[in-house]
Amino acid sequence: MLGLTSVSVFLFFALALAVNSGYSLGALVLLLASSWLLWKRPRLNLQRRDYLMLGTLLLYFAIFTANMLYHADPARELDIPLRALLAAPVLLLLLAYPPRPEAWWSGLVIGAISGTALASWQFFALDVYRPQAATSNAIHYGNVSMLLGMLALCGMGWASKQRHRLAWSLLLLAGGLSGILGSVISGSRSGWLVLPACGCLFSYYYSKGRGARYLAALLGALLAAFLLAYTLPNSRMPQRVEVAVNEIKQFQDSDNVTTSIGQRMEMWRTAIDMYQQRPWTGLGRNGYMEQKSMLVDEGKANVAIRRHTNAHNDYLDTLVKRGIIGVMALLALFLVPLLLFARALRQSAPAAQPYALAGVVLCTCYMIFGLTTSSLTLNIGIIMLTFPMVILWAMLRQQERLA
Repeated sequence: MLGLTSVSVFLFFALALAVNSGYSLGALVLLLASSWLLWKRPRLNLQRRDYLMLGTLLLYFAIFTANMLYHADPARELDIPLRALLAAPVLLLLLAYPPRPEAWWSGLVIGAISGTALASWQFFALDVYRPQAATSNAIHYGNVSMLLGMLALCGMGWASKQRHRLAWSLLLLAGGLSGILGSVISGSRSGWLVLPACGCLFSYYYSKGRGARYLAALLGALLAAFLLAYTLPNSRMPQRVEVAVNEIKQFQDSDNVTTSIGQRMEMWRTAIDMYQQRPWTGLGRNGYMEQKSMLVDEGKANVAIRRHTNAHNDYLDTLVKRGIIGVMALLALFLVPLLLFARALRQSAPAAQPYALAGVVLCTCYMIFGLTTSSLTLNIGIIMLTFPMVILWAMLRQQERLA
């Protein structure tokens, strides 16, 4: 079973961006394998922290499902919170049979490099303006590519303790840079917002006990890497940043909502207005679409936002559809694991800290992604949050037991 979980974790990341719905293969195998627990019944020795992680996933599923049934939303809306429920038995499986660390770190590297290779081919050879690799959306590709890159960089501390530390360090560095490059190529600005936050996390973690000069050197290296990505030939960053500045100015000067950012601001404004009708339970998916169409027909909202099924912001989309109760469940999904990983980062044994750091980075990235796009309204968004979360937690707990 240890071999099966290791292979599944490797495939989950290695195929995530280079194969259509590739992340589903590893997740499906892990889910099916979790049925083995019903027969084998291994001793899990769950702690209060494990129950908190499980409870957070179940709470998110329960609240979103109850809200969906209350509003009589389409059955397909259950598809998203269901992923959180399915991650719960996978967590129990991995606590009993944790994957090998090499499977986790090498999967991240292969996934980041292969996704960027495919996106680069689309960009340079096929002249695709917004490459998306094997995903259905350039924004989500860019975000997941950045996520894989940031997670790979969390493994540098683990690599330094390995027998082939130079090879592992170079591989993880290549995976980190590839993930960032993939995000740059995609032109997805929401992914770029995580760079300062993750840069500060890395600088703090890797400079602990090394003095202020080491911290300054790390921050300088990160700044140099960002400037290099910004100034590379054919870099999308300068163009996309200039477009963003111009679109914000157009919206401020003339309420132009025909641009990407203008539409987002219009969707955010209407979501805040509509939320006040049912602040606690929200309007539901159907109610949201109906009320928005009514506002458009009455001339109170621009027609450009009629077709969008979400508010392009995880927090506001949840607020208008699921109300304050839904937002609390969403924040719990982010903050409870974040606090658990952060506590482990401070208190756990050194061998467990790379996984704790990766858990903090995972939650931080998703909290930032959700500011400008609805990350959790697609399968790739919710799966790439919940499954890495439970994988990381199981590996962290394993390293704590071995310490």
